[in-house]
Amino acid sequence: MTGPAGVPKTHGPRVDFKIMGDWGNANFHAIAGWIMAHLRWQSERGSSFWIKTGTGYGDNIASLVSGEVDLTITTPYDVVPKWAREGSNYFAGKEPAPFIRSLGWLPQTDKLVFAIREDTGITSFKDIRDRKFPLKLASGFRTEDNIMMWAIDRVLEEHGIEIEPWGGEWLEHDFPRICVPFVTNGLANSVINEAIVVPQWRELVEKVPMRFLSYEEDALKALSSKYGLVPSIMPKGYLKAPEDIACIDWSNWAILVREDMSEEQAYLVTSIMVEQRAELEARYRHHPPEHAAMTYPIDPYAMWQGLGAPLHPGAERYYREHGYMK
Repeated sequence: MTGPAGVPKTHGPRVDFKIMGDWGNANFHAIAGWIMAHLRWQSERGSSFWIKTGTGYGDNIASLVSGEVDLTITTPYDVVPKWAREGSNYFAGKEPAPFIRSLGWLPQTDKLVFAIREDTGITSFKDIRDRKFPLKLASGFRTEDNIMMWAIDRVLEEHGIEIEPWGGEWLEHDFPRICVPFVTNGLANSVINEAIVVPQWRELVEKVPMRFLSYEEDALKALSSKYGLVPSIMPKGYLKAPEDIACIDWSNWAILVREDMSEEQAYLVTSIMVEQRAELEARYRHHPPEHAAMTYPIDPYAMWQGLGAPLHPGAERYYREHGYMK
């Protein structure tokens, strides 16, 4: 329905809507702004819209669970919502949140990988153990909310690797664009992180001879069986790797709400994610998909599948009515 001069009329009730994104300068905030803009244009005048910064991890889930925000974004799309609903693994000791629901996921092909400078002479995790090698390890902030760091601790634990007791140290920053250059600039001799699409990873392997270490088979089995972390492969040739690199999957961004969101609102937000997807994709199409921070295109036939939380009924109704669930 349009008004004068083809201007769309606003419709729907007044809403007060809050989303939790990331630190404020990365992909989750871009997603939050994209959803908010279209929600604003389809809501009654006087509605309010707020975006809160966060880590994208534990605090994002906590704010959703408490009702402080109506929608949150996190990654990976499968394990983190599942853990939160169960009160397991990272969320052990916290009240389970079985009322978390999803609206879908947005694509990012990503891996949690470990790389070390070739001039260290290290060629495997066994070498690190045997030499009790002092890693100067670049990674994220070791804060309570950082689920990636919780997972990294499990990776190192299952490989029998210690940092401080072997004379090593952590070099910390949440933003991979700042963290990865710690190795490029010589402050660190190794890195474990995700966001392998950011240009700083490519700059690193161009400037510094690096070796990506495949996670050991027994460690991968333990990470999967104990925690549900999903084994993956960074393919040969990516970041100049001379072979396939066994690692942990860290893919896709989960869009999460609570079950008490109205069916109409969940339906509307889901419709925005599907029908306005070209606008979000356009932000990333100046890079090829394998290097883009979002792995376009967004696929409505897939984006409701594989999540660690069930679909909200309003989202499910949207996907069914529009033929995306068959």
